Amino acid sequence: MPDTTQQMPVAIIVGAGRGLGRVTALELGRRGYAVVVASRTPAEIERTAGEIAAAGGRALAVPCDATNEAQVAALVAAALKAYGRIDVLVNCAGEALLKPTADNTLEDFERIIASNLRSVFLTCRAVLGPITRRPGGHIINVSSRVAKDGAATVAAYTAAKSGVVGFSKALALELKPLGVKVTALCPSPMNTPMRWAATPNWDRSKVIEPERVAELIAWLVSDPAVTLDEVYPFSVRA
Repeated sequence: MPDTTQQMPVAIIVGAGRGLGRVTALELGRRGYAVVVASRTPAEIERTAGEIAAAGGRALAVPCDATNEAQVAALVAAALKAYGRIDVLVNCAGEALLKPTADNTLEDFERIIASNLRSVFLTCRAVLGPITRRPGGHIINVSSRVAKDGAATVAAYTAAKSGVVGFSKALALELKPLGVKVTALCPSPMNTPMRWAATPNWDRSKVIEPERVAELIAWLVSDPAVTLDEVYPFSVRA
C-alpha cells in the first residue's frame, strides 16, 4: 500500500545521479519533497538518495533508462507504490554530441534524439495520469541555450533540445485547463560532468553552477503563485 502517513509532495527527478539532476533532487529534498531519483546508474542514484536521507528527507532510488518505455512505466509505478502520488516531474537526463554534421551517423542522430527528446516524451506521458489528479502539478523539462541560439557542430543535440521546447509548449497548453504547469528551461553551459565530458577545454569562467538552476526549479515548483511563460529561457552569458 502507498505510504499516506504524510501528504508530502512527491517529485520524480530523471537524471538524478549527477549534475543538475542530483543537485535538484537534493534541493527538493531539503524543501520537504519525497524525491524519487532515477537514472541508468544504480550506484549514483543510491548515493543521491542516501544524501537526501542523511539530511532528514525521504528518497527512493529507481534505476531507469528513460528512453525505455517499459522502464519508465516501472519508474512511475514504483513512485506511486511508495508514495501514492506524483506532483512534480523534472527531466534532467540527456547526452551531448559535438561532431560536424557531415560526420554524424544515423546512429549518432537517433541516440541523441532518444536520450534528450524521446526520454522527455516517455516520462511526461507516463506521469500524465497521476500528475493531473489534482491541480498544482508541475513538469520541468531541461532544454539548453542551443535551442534558442544554435551552435556549430551540435546539430543533433540542438534538434533534440529544440524539440524539448516545442513539445513543452504544446503540453503546457494541453495541461493548463487541468491546473498543471509545464516549463522548459534553457540554461547556459553548466559546471556538470556532461559539460566537461563533451567540451573538456571549455572556458570555466563561462559556465554557471547547477545549484543556481536547481534553486530556480525548486522555486518554480514550490510556489503556486509563480506564473511564467510556458517556456522560460534562463540564460547567463559571460
